[in-house]
Amino acid sequence: MSYPLCQTFPEVNPPPGLQSRGYCPRLPAASPLRSRRKPGMSIAAERAARQVLLIAVILVGIGVVMIYSSSSALAGTRFEDSGFFLQRQILRAGLGLIIMFALSRVPLRFCRSLARPLLLCGVSLLFLVLIFGEGRSAQRWLPFHLPALTTLTFQPSEFVKLVLVLYLADVLSRKEGEMADWKAGLVPRLVIVGLVLVLIVLQPDLGTSLAIGAVSLVMLWLGGAGTLHLAGACGFGGVVALLSVLSSPYQLQRIVTFMGEADPQGAGFQVSQGLIALGSGGLFGVGLGNSMQKHFLPEPHTDFVFSVVGEEFGMIGTFGVLLAFGLFGILGYKIARSSNHLEGF
Repeated sequence: MSYPLCQTFPEVNPPPGLQSRGYCPRLPAASPLRSRRKPGMSIAAERAARQVLLIAVILVGIGVVMIYSSSSALAGTRFEDSGFFLQRQILRAGLGLIIMFALSRVPLRFCRSLARPLLLCGVSLLFLVLIFGEGRSAQRWLPFHLPALTTLTFQPSEFVKLVLVLYLADVLSRKEGEMADWKAGLVPRLVIVGLVLVLIVLQPDLGTSLAIGAVSLVMLWLGGAGTLHLAGACGFGGVVALLSVLSSPYQLQRIVTFMGEADPQGAGFQVSQGLIALGSGGLFGVGLGNSMQKHFLPEPHTDFVFSVVGEEFGMIGTFGVLLAFGLFGILGYKIARSSNHLEGF
């Protein structure tokens, strides 16, 4: 009597002597493979996450090196300690890396539960900075005095950048089907975003407010808000920004300087010196620590540190830094696209 092929392994015929017993060869059950990946994260997303971490660490390292290179002369003159700004940057970088690794272990569900309290905290800090804030021409920083260490300044608008994204991601994922209704879904979100933007503009800090506004509009669009409604909100925001610039001599002067129409020996001095630094670097630069323009730039270690990078490492160095930031953004987008829920995109 002939039996059909084994159902478990159709390509294998039962041995002739055991066909009558219904014998079918079976392989031992394989133990399930264990993965270190987080639930819902694909292999490609996990690889991209590691690459993002690597790029972030590299950029932090470049930042620490360039802070010292660009500020050593200024710190030696102003504080009689060439490593003054370096020490502050190392402290900040260390705290940032610790917080980054800590937050990477926090479950997303827990982050969602903190979205609203963190946003409330951020808005409160924006109010406080208008009262107690420090700055040369704008109130953007809150000072924190650390005993036996140094005085650190904290910029609430940078904190709000993060918590507003977290809040919008949480709300949009919960109200995915309501965003098409501009009254019930869109307007309440725009009111919150608008409050944040107004508080930042009052510092004044138009650049940060424009960046936060752009990110918020993109998130609202991805969350299902109508394109025409968002276009109207964008137009209204543009009018408000224009009125803010026209009513603020400080902001108007910044735009005039940016367009290159300011006096190079007056308000446009820093911009002109920054351009000279970039042009002096050539293709490969003058070498680490050999910048001459850092002695003329008023703030070589903050707003115009990129000019020092261009002078010391040339076009190759500046292109490398821009490439690193570009890859950082592309990999972040790749991770977001691989998410299996709306909150992660």
